[in-house]
Amino acid sequence: MCQRGHHKENKMEEKEKVELLIRMDERIKNIYNRMDKFETLFTNHLAHHEMWEEDIKRQVRWLVGSALTAATGVGAWGMM
Repeated sequence: MCQRGHHKENKMEEKEKVELLIRMDERIKNIYNRMDKFETLFTNHLAHHEMWEEDIKRQVRWLVGSALTAATGVGAWGMM
């Protein structure tokens, strides 16, 4: 009788181990998928910032060019 009870305990332990491994596998997959999504989100975020910086640089160049054009125009009028 004792051997039979011991056999049932081993079966339960094996079943619990298998269930635990399945749960661990699901959690690992879930974490990996979240990391992958975060990486995509972060990459998109960086691309957005690069576009934003390029846009600001373009606007600053345009404003500086306009200011220089206006300043040289005013200077030319002053020399007349």
